[in-house]
Amino acid sequence: MKIVVTSGWAGEAFRKALRGAEVYAVPVLRLIPVEVDVKAVEEAVAQSDLVIFVSGRAAYRLKELGARLELTGKVVATAEGAKGAVMVKNAYGVEPQLVYDTSEDLAKALPGCRRGVVFHHGERAAELVEALKAKCPVAEFYTYRAVPDEDAINSIPPADVYVFFSALAAEAVGERRPELIKGALAVAAGPAVERALLRYGAVVRRPPRGRIGDVVEYVKRLLEELR
Repeated sequence: MKIVVTSGWAGEAFRKALRGAEVYAVPVLRLIPVEVDVKAVEEAVAQSDLVIFVSGRAAYRLKELGARLELTGKVVATAEGAKGAVMVKNAYGVEPQLVYDTSEDLAKALPGCRRGVVFHHGERAAELVEALKAKCPVAEFYTYRAVPDEDAINSIPPADVYVFFSALAAEAVGERRPELIKGALAVAAGPAVERALLRYGAVVRRPPRGRIGDVVEYVKRLLEELR
């Protein structure tokens, strides 16, 4: 069976687990560094008691730009699991207290706050921001923007199952290759991804959790059902 994973970093995990299946990793989004107002970032962090790095790579990028962030005494969080936590600690010397594998999981575990700041990675973590806004004022920043990779999208082959980890990736493919998505069996790693795929007419399955390992196991069981 053929499986298309629309994320390059997840492809290897699927190849190792799905022996006998044809796995195509097609990263349909490209990350582009964006201009960052370092002074505004420093002021926002200084005024906040909750600092969220959706990805640890945002912390690395801010460090590269010379942002001086004093995180001691603040609640620090990441939605990139242990990997993200290590990156934040390497960049700013503070180990995040809240470590979750997806922004949706982090959104459900947010503590009370006076003011928060969120550093997005590529695309806006809308569900996370809305959950945080219900608790306190929020400042939002981007260190990278995700943009569709037209060549990659056009190269996606027909497959039995398509796997999406990003709502933006689902929208990018749905807009440019609607014939590929409509009626196709697609696995969505999260509710926002599911909603995007449904808008384009996909037959969507969503695992209970959006971590790579959980999605891989879900797809493995799904393929056994389809055989």
